[in-house]
Amino acid sequence: MDLHLVENIVAIEDEKSITRAAEKRFITQSALNQQLQKLEEELGTELFRRQRGNWQPTEAGKKYLAAARQMLAIKKEAYAQIADCAEVCRRTLSVGLIPERGVDMFTAVYPAFHRAYPQVRVEPAEYPVRLMQQLISRGQLDLGLATLAPEQRDESVYHDMVREEIVLAAPKGHALAAEGAADWRDAPQTELERFSGEPFIRIYQRSTLFELTEQLFSRAGFTPRVLFSTSSNVSKGRIVQAGLGCALLPASYAGPKEGVVYFRLPGRPAWDITLFSRKGRELNGPERLYISLCRDYWKKRLE
Repeated sequence: MDLHLVENIVAIEDEKSITRAAEKRFITQSALNQQLQKLEEELGTELFRRQRGNWQPTEAGKKYLAAARQMLAIKKEAYAQIADCAEVCRRTLSVGLIPERGVDMFTAVYPAFHRAYPQVRVEPAEYPVRLMQQLISRGQLDLGLATLAPEQRDESVYHDMVREEIVLAAPKGHALAAEGAADWRDAPQTELERFSGEPFIRIYQRSTLFELTEQLFSRAGFTPRVLFSTSSNVSKGRIVQAGLGCALLPASYAGPKEGVVYFRLPGRPAWDITLFSRKGRELNGPERLYISLCRDYWKKRLE
């Protein structure tokens, strides 16, 4: 089977347009259209419903594309294994990172990784966790860094780093601030419902942290009065520091800050910092080293 053709057909689904797919694959639209028509004649059925700017696979197309992605993933894995066996490390390692902390981790571990595998080109990029899970399952990313609760995992293989506690941050001017601590590790436990009348800075809804914090508010029996929604845990901490409201923060963002005190919550709610890879794919040497370096980084930072 011509895998170039397979890649071209997959590009049509990815781009939802034969025009954009042709541009992505650096071929003419007419050539790609002829390839598709010839394949459909061979299969005896259409693979796509032609809608301007929104090509969608038919039922037959979905089956073809599922098999096509498996073939491309197998090809990628086979090439990686051959490279390892031949001790050829001139390859690419694609890594998905969550915003903010992903960059900190990458810059910390990359120098050691590069010394061990100088010919491996690492391609880091930031993605939301849910999108990363899709890209990993499709074989379009090798590794992804995620923060999520156990119930938020999919069928990928997860290589856990550490458990990270979620703590309550409050302004130092708050009526209960005298009970708190400047360092979250020394913070006393308190009930979240004691802060039910306060404004909260909330993470945006696409974040996996949103689901976890909403569960905490629900168990505490109140809906928070939201002052500000943001995609950044750093921004949440800064707004608390300005004295404008409270926030639920992952521990790695809960370092000592002037004007902020911390409380721990009953049950020590936490989520996992983890790297994950596609199910059924054997890790190669560079990937195993990258995971090991990342695990050391997180243990030093949080344990």
